Amino acid sequence: MKGILKRSPQQRGILNPQFSELSANNSSILKCPNGKKFAVCLVHDVDVIYPSLSDIFYSSFRYMKKGSINDGFKMFFTSFSKNLNPFFNFEKVIELERKYGATSGFYFAVLNKGEKGYNYNISDLACELKNIRENGWEVGFLGSQNPLCDLKDIVSRKMKLEDVLRDKVVGYGSPYCYFSTPETWKLLDLAGFEYATAFVDPGSHLGGSRCSPFWVHDIGKNEICIIVLPLNIQDCNIPSSFANANSSDIDIEKSWACIKQLIDQMSECSGVLTLYFSSAVMIGEGLEFYERILSYCSKKNSWMTSGKEVMEWCGFHSIFNG
Repeated sequence: MKGILKRSPQQRGILNPQFSELSANNSSILKCPNGKKFAVCLVHDVDVIYPSLSDIFYSSFRYMKKGSINDGFKMFFTSFSKNLNPFFNFEKVIELERKYGATSGFYFAVLNKGEKGYNYNISDLACELKNIRENGWEVGFLGSQNPLCDLKDIVSRKMKLEDVLRDKVVGYGSPYCYFSTPETWKLLDLAGFEYATAFVDPGSHLGGSRCSPFWVHDIGKNEICIIVLPLNIQDCNIPSSFANANSSDIDIEKSWACIKQLIDQMSECSGVLTLYFSSAVMIGEGLEFYERILSYCSKKNSWMTSGKEVMEWCGFHSIFNG
Protein backbone atom coordinates (compact mmCIF):
# COMPACT_ATOMS: atom_id res chain seq x y z
CA MET A 1 0.00 0.00 0.00
CA LYS A 2 3.08 2.17 -0.02
CA GLY A 3 2.59 5.32 -2.03
CA ILE A 4 -1.20 5.29 -2.07
CA LEU A 5 -1.39 9.07 -1.73
CA LYS A 6 -0.49 10.92 -4.89
CA ARG A 7 -0.71 14.66 -5.32
CA SER A 8 0.43 16.74 -8.27
CA PRO A 9 3.49 19.00 -7.80
CA GLN A 10 1.17 21.96 -8.30
CA GLN A 11 -0.93 21.02 -5.28
CA ARG A 12 1.61 21.84 -2.62
CA GLY A 13 -0.80 24.26 -0.95
CA ILE A 14 -3.82 21.99 -0.87
CA LEU A 15 -3.87 21.98 2.94
CA ASN A 16 -4.22 25.76 2.83
CA PRO A 17 -7.26 26.27 0.56
CA GLN A 18 -7.26 30.05 0.71
CA PHE A 19 -10.13 30.73 -1.68
CA SER A 20 -12.41 28.07 -0.21
CA GLU A 21 -11.71 29.21 3.35
CA LEU A 22 -12.54 32.78 2.32
CA SER A 23 -15.80 31.59 0.76
CA ALA A 24 -16.71 29.63 3.88
CA ASN A 25 -15.98 32.55 6.17
CA ASN A 26 -18.22 34.80 4.09
CA SER A 27 -21.05 32.25 3.91
CA SER A 28 -20.85 32.31 0.09
CA ILE A 29 -20.53 28.55 -0.35
CA LEU A 30 -23.16 26.24 -1.78
CA LYS A 31 -24.88 24.08 0.80
CA CYS A 32 -24.75 20.32 0.29
CA PRO A 33 -28.03 18.38 -0.01
CA ASN A 34 -29.70 16.92 3.07
CA GLY A 35 -27.66 19.00 5.49
CA LYS A 36 -24.35 17.34 4.63
CA LYS A 37 -21.30 19.28 5.76
CA PHE A 38 -19.10 18.85 2.67
CA ALA A 39 -18.91 16.87 -0.57
CA VAL A 40 -16.72 13.95 -1.57
CA CYS A 41 -16.60 13.18 -5.29
CA LEU A 42 -15.78 9.49 -5.88
CA VAL A 43 -14.09 8.68 -9.19
CA HIS A 44 -12.88 5.28 -10.43
CA ASP A 45 -10.85 4.88 -13.59
CA VAL A 46 -11.24 1.51 -15.27
CA ASP A 47 -8.03 1.15 -17.23
CA VAL A 48 -7.26 -2.47 -16.27
CA ILE A 49 -9.74 -5.34 -16.35
CA TYR A 50 -7.50 -8.11 -17.64
CA PRO A 51 -4.25 -8.23 -15.63
CA SER A 52 -0.94 -9.06 -17.27
CA LEU A 53 0.77 -12.39 -16.57
CA SER A 54 3.30 -10.64 -14.33
CA ASP A 55 0.46 -9.08 -12.29
CA ILE A 56 -1.26 -12.47 -12.01
CA PHE A 57 1.86 -14.28 -10.79
CA TYR A 58 2.79 -11.47 -8.42
CA SER A 59 -0.69 -11.23 -6.90
CA SER A 60 -0.92 -15.02 -6.59
CA PHE A 61 2.40 -15.07 -4.78
CA ARG A 62 1.30 -12.32 -2.38
CA TYR A 63 -2.01 -14.08 -1.61
CA MET A 64 -0.30 -17.40 -0.94
CA LYS A 65 2.40 -15.77 1.16
CA LYS A 66 -0.33 -14.34 3.38
CA GLY A 67 -2.00 -17.74 3.65
CA SER A 68 -4.87 -17.04 1.23
CA ILE A 69 -4.30 -20.16 -0.84
CA ASN A 70 -7.73 -20.14 -2.52
CA ASP A 71 -7.41 -16.50 -3.57
CA GLY A 72 -3.94 -17.15 -4.90
CA PHE A 73 -5.16 -20.13 -6.91
CA LYS A 74 -8.10 -18.17 -8.33
CA MET A 75 -5.77 -15.49 -9.69
CA PHE A 76 -4.43 -17.97 -12.25
CA PHE A 77 -7.87 -18.16 -13.88
CA THR A 78 -8.65 -14.45 -14.04
CA SER A 79 -8.23 -14.37 -17.82
CA PHE A 80 -10.80 -17.12 -18.34
CA SER A 81 -13.67 -16.25 -16.01
CA LYS A 82 -15.32 -12.97 -15.02
CA ASN A 83 -16.48 -14.59 -11.78
CA LEU A 84 -12.89 -15.35 -10.78
CA ASN A 85 -11.42 -12.10 -12.08
CA PRO A 86 -11.08 -9.69 -9.10
CA PHE A 87 -10.92 -6.72 -11.47
CA PHE A 88 -14.53 -7.30 -12.57
CA ASN A 89 -15.45 -5.76 -9.23
CA PHE A 90 -18.01 -3.14 -10.24
CA GLU A 91 -20.86 -4.75 -8.31
CA LYS A 92 -18.67 -5.20 -5.23
CA VAL A 93 -17.64 -1.54 -5.28
CA ILE A 94 -21.25 -0.43 -5.80
CA GLU A 95 -22.46 -2.52 -2.87
CA LEU A 96 -19.70 -1.18 -0.64
CA GLU A 97 -20.51 2.42 -1.52
CA ARG A 98 -24.23 1.82 -1.08
CA LYS A 99 -23.47 0.59 2.44
CA TYR A 100 -22.27 4.11 3.29
CA GLY A 101 -24.95 5.95 1.31
CA ALA A 102 -22.50 6.85 -1.45
CA THR A 103 -22.53 6.78 -5.23
CA SER A 104 -19.63 7.23 -7.66
CA GLY A 105 -18.57 7.31 -11.29
CA PHE A 106 -16.71 4.67 -13.30
CA TYR A 107 -14.66 6.07 -16.18
CA PHE A 108 -13.93 3.70 -19.06
CA ALA A 109 -11.23 3.85 -21.72
CA VAL A 110 -12.21 3.68 -25.38
CA LEU A 111 -9.08 2.41 -27.08
CA ASN A 112 -8.35 0.31 -30.14
CA LYS A 113 -6.29 -2.85 -30.05
CA GLY A 114 -2.61 -2.01 -30.40
CA GLU A 115 -2.92 1.48 -28.91
CA LYS A 116 -0.93 2.40 -25.83
CA GLY A 117 -2.80 1.39 -22.70
CA TYR A 118 -5.27 -0.91 -24.49
CA ASN A 119 -6.65 -3.56 -22.12
CA TYR A 120 -10.22 -4.26 -23.22
CA ASN A 121 -12.77 -3.58 -25.95
CA ILE A 122 -15.49 -1.29 -24.61
CA SER A 123 -18.07 -3.08 -26.79
CA ASP A 124 -17.56 -6.24 -24.72
CA LEU A 125 -18.68 -4.48 -21.53
CA ALA A 126 -22.25 -3.60 -22.49
CA CYS A 127 -23.74 -5.65 -19.64
CA GLU A 128 -21.41 -4.13 -17.05
CA LEU A 129 -22.12 -0.57 -18.23
CA LYS A 130 -25.86 -1.20 -18.22
CA ASN A 131 -25.71 -2.54 -14.65
CA ILE A 132 -23.71 0.48 -13.44
CA ARG A 133 -26.16 2.91 -15.04
CA GLU A 134 -29.29 1.09 -13.83
CA ASN A 135 -27.97 1.11 -10.25
CA GLY A 136 -27.76 4.91 -10.45
CA TRP A 137 -23.97 5.15 -10.69
CA GLU A 138 -22.28 7.23 -13.39
CA VAL A 139 -20.36 6.07 -16.45
CA GLY A 140 -17.74 8.51 -17.72
CA PHE A 141 -15.01 8.71 -20.36
CA LEU A 142 -11.44 7.92 -19.31
CA GLY A 143 -8.73 9.96 -21.02
CA SER A 144 -5.79 8.09 -22.48
CA GLN A 145 -2.06 8.51 -21.94
CA ASN A 146 -1.82 10.31 -25.27
CA PRO A 147 -2.14 14.11 -25.46
CA LEU A 148 -5.63 15.27 -26.40
CA CYS A 149 -5.44 17.12 -29.72
CA ASP A 150 -7.86 15.63 -32.29
CA LEU A 151 -11.49 16.73 -31.89
CA LYS A 152 -12.84 14.30 -34.48
CA ASP A 153 -11.11 11.39 -32.77
CA ILE A 154 -12.36 12.13 -29.26
CA VAL A 155 -15.91 12.74 -30.53
CA SER A 156 -15.81 9.37 -32.30
CA ARG A 157 -14.64 7.58 -29.14
CA LYS A 158 -17.20 9.38 -26.97
CA MET A 159 -19.98 8.36 -29.35
CA LYS A 160 -18.79 4.74 -29.23
CA LEU A 161 -19.01 4.74 -25.43
CA GLU A 162 -22.48 6.32 -25.57
CA ASP A 163 -23.62 3.70 -28.10
CA VAL A 164 -22.53 0.89 -25.77
CA LEU A 165 -24.00 2.62 -22.71
CA ARG A 166 -27.16 3.72 -24.55
CA ASP A 167 -27.01 6.99 -22.67
CA LYS A 168 -25.27 10.35 -22.74
CA VAL A 169 -21.76 10.70 -21.29
CA VAL A 170 -20.95 14.09 -19.72
CA GLY A 171 -17.84 13.44 -17.61
CA TYR A 172 -14.19 13.24 -18.71
CA GLY A 173 -11.68 11.77 -16.27
CA SER A 174 -7.95 12.18 -16.61
CA PRO A 175 -5.41 10.98 -14.04
CA TYR A 176 -2.70 12.07 -16.45
CA CYS A 177 -1.21 15.55 -16.77
CA TYR A 178 -1.57 15.89 -20.55
CA PHE A 179 -3.50 19.12 -20.38
CA SER A 180 -2.80 22.30 -22.26
CA THR A 181 -4.72 25.33 -21.00
CA PRO A 182 -7.02 26.49 -22.55
CA GLU A 183 -6.73 24.29 -25.67
CA THR A 184 -7.65 21.04 -23.88
CA TRP A 185 -10.67 22.62 -22.22
CA LYS A 186 -11.88 23.93 -25.59
CA LEU A 187 -11.63 20.46 -27.14
CA LEU A 188 -13.59 18.87 -24.31
CA ASP A 189 -16.25 21.56 -24.60
CA LEU A 190 -16.56 21.08 -28.36
CA ALA A 191 -16.70 17.31 -27.91
CA GLY A 192 -19.77 17.66 -25.70
CA PHE A 193 -18.33 17.03 -22.25
CA GLU A 194 -19.75 19.08 -19.40
CA TYR A 195 -17.08 18.55 -16.76
CA ALA A 196 -13.62 17.08 -16.28
CA THR A 197 -11.69 15.73 -13.32
CA ALA A 198 -7.99 16.50 -13.59
CA PHE A 199 -4.90 17.63 -11.76
CA VAL A 200 -4.65 21.39 -12.13
CA ASP A 201 -2.65 24.24 -10.68
CA PRO A 202 -5.02 25.62 -8.03
CA GLY A 203 -2.84 28.68 -7.57
CA SER A 204 -3.70 29.89 -11.07
CA HIS A 205 -7.43 30.04 -10.38
CA LEU A 206 -8.91 32.93 -8.42
CA GLY A 207 -5.68 33.66 -6.60
CA GLY A 208 -5.28 30.78 -4.22
CA SER A 209 -5.38 27.09 -3.50
CA ARG A 210 -8.93 25.79 -3.65
CA CYS A 211 -10.98 22.71 -3.00
CA SER A 212 -14.09 23.41 -5.03
CA PRO A 213 -15.14 23.05 -8.69
CA PHE A 214 -14.52 26.01 -10.97
CA TRP A 215 -15.68 27.29 -14.33
CA VAL A 216 -12.99 27.43 -17.04
CA HIS A 217 -12.24 30.81 -18.56
CA ASP A 218 -10.23 31.71 -21.64
CA ILE A 219 -8.88 35.11 -20.67
CA GLY A 220 -9.96 37.79 -23.10
CA LYS A 221 -12.26 35.44 -25.00
CA ASN A 222 -15.52 33.62 -24.54
CA GLU A 223 -16.33 31.40 -21.61
CA ILE A 224 -15.58 27.71 -22.07
CA CYS A 225 -18.49 25.54 -20.93
CA ILE A 226 -16.45 23.08 -18.90
CA ILE A 227 -16.48 22.63 -15.15
CA VAL A 228 -13.30 21.32 -13.56
CA LEU A 229 -13.30 19.12 -10.46
CA PRO A 230 -9.71 19.36 -9.18
CA LEU A 231 -8.29 15.99 -8.15
CA ASN A 232 -7.11 15.98 -4.56
CA ILE A 233 -6.16 12.36 -3.96
CA GLN A 234 -5.22 9.68 -6.47
CA ASP A 235 -4.02 6.16 -5.80
CA CYS A 236 -0.69 5.21 -7.30
CA ASN A 237 -2.61 3.63 -10.18
CA ILE A 238 -0.95 0.19 -10.32
CA PRO A 239 -2.66 -3.01 -9.14
CA SER A 240 0.44 -4.26 -7.31
CA SER A 241 0.54 -1.18 -5.09
CA PHE A 242 -1.74 -2.69 -2.47
CA ALA A 243 0.32 -5.87 -2.37
CA ASN A 244 3.67 -4.11 -2.29
CA ALA A 245 6.27 -6.40 -0.78
CA ASN A 246 7.91 -3.42 0.92
CA SER A 247 4.74 -2.04 2.46
CA SER A 248 4.23 -2.04 6.19
CA ASP A 249 1.70 -0.97 8.79
CA ILE A 250 3.73 2.23 9.19
CA ASP A 251 3.40 3.06 5.48
CA ILE A 252 -0.33 2.42 5.59
CA GLU A 253 -0.83 4.63 8.63
CA LYS A 254 1.25 7.43 7.10
CA SER A 255 -0.97 7.37 4.02
CA TRP A 256 -4.06 7.32 6.18
CA ALA A 257 -2.84 10.26 8.28
CA CYS A 258 -2.40 12.40 5.15
CA ILE A 259 -5.80 11.49 3.74
CA LYS A 260 -7.52 12.01 7.08
CA GLN A 261 -5.95 15.48 7.28
CA LEU A 262 -7.33 16.36 3.85
CA ILE A 263 -10.80 15.11 4.78
CA ASP A 264 -10.76 17.16 7.98
CA GLN A 265 -9.65 20.26 6.06
CA MET A 266 -12.42 19.88 3.49
CA SER A 267 -14.94 19.46 6.26
CA GLU A 268 -13.82 22.69 7.91
CA CYS A 269 -14.24 24.80 4.77
CA SER A 270 -17.22 22.89 3.28
CA GLY A 271 -15.23 22.06 0.18
CA VAL A 272 -15.33 19.29 -2.40
CA LEU A 273 -12.80 16.50 -1.98
CA THR A 274 -12.22 14.49 -5.17
CA LEU A 275 -10.91 10.96 -4.70
CA TYR A 276 -9.62 9.22 -7.82
CA PHE A 277 -9.20 5.51 -7.16
CA SER A 278 -8.64 2.96 -9.91
CA SER A 279 -11.07 0.06 -9.71
CA ALA A 280 -8.08 -2.24 -10.22
CA VAL A 281 -6.51 -1.37 -6.87
CA MET A 282 -9.68 -2.04 -4.91
CA ILE A 283 -9.07 -5.69 -4.19
CA GLY A 284 -7.93 -7.20 -0.93
CA GLU A 285 -6.14 -4.65 1.25
CA GLY A 286 -6.92 -1.90 -1.24
CA LEU A 287 -10.66 -2.39 -0.89
CA GLU A 288 -10.31 -2.43 2.90
CA PHE A 289 -8.40 0.85 2.78
CA TYR A 290 -11.03 2.40 0.51
CA GLU A 291 -13.77 1.36 2.94
CA ARG A 292 -11.81 3.02 5.72
CA ILE A 293 -12.03 6.29 3.79
CA LEU A 294 -15.75 5.87 3.14
CA SER A 295 -16.43 5.09 6.77
CA TYR A 296 -14.56 8.15 8.02
CA CYS A 297 -16.21 10.45 5.45
CA SER A 298 -19.61 9.08 6.48
CA LYS A 299 -18.89 9.84 10.14
CA LYS A 300 -17.89 13.38 9.15
CA ASN A 301 -21.37 13.85 7.61
CA SER A 302 -20.17 14.12 4.02
CA TRP A 303 -22.14 13.84 0.79
CA MET A 304 -20.34 11.12 -1.21
CA THR A 305 -21.39 11.18 -4.83
CA SER A 306 -20.38 11.21 -8.51
CA GLY A 307 -18.88 13.98 -10.58
CA LYS A 308 -22.13 14.44 -12.47
CA GLU A 309 -24.07 14.93 -9.23
CA VAL A 310 -21.51 17.47 -8.00
CA MET A 311 -21.79 19.39 -11.26
CA GLU A 312 -25.58 19.46 -11.10
CA TRP A 313 -25.51 20.46 -7.45
CA CYS A 314 -23.31 23.42 -8.32
CA GLY A 315 -26.04 24.66 -10.63
CA PHE A 316 -24.03 24.32 -13.80
CA HIS A 317 -26.21 21.65 -15.35
CA SER A 318 -29.06 24.09 -15.94
CA ILE A 319 -26.70 26.29 -17.94
CA PHE A 320 -25.89 23.51 -20.37
CA ASN A 321 -29.56 22.69 -20.82
CA GLY A 322 -30.54 26.29 -21.39
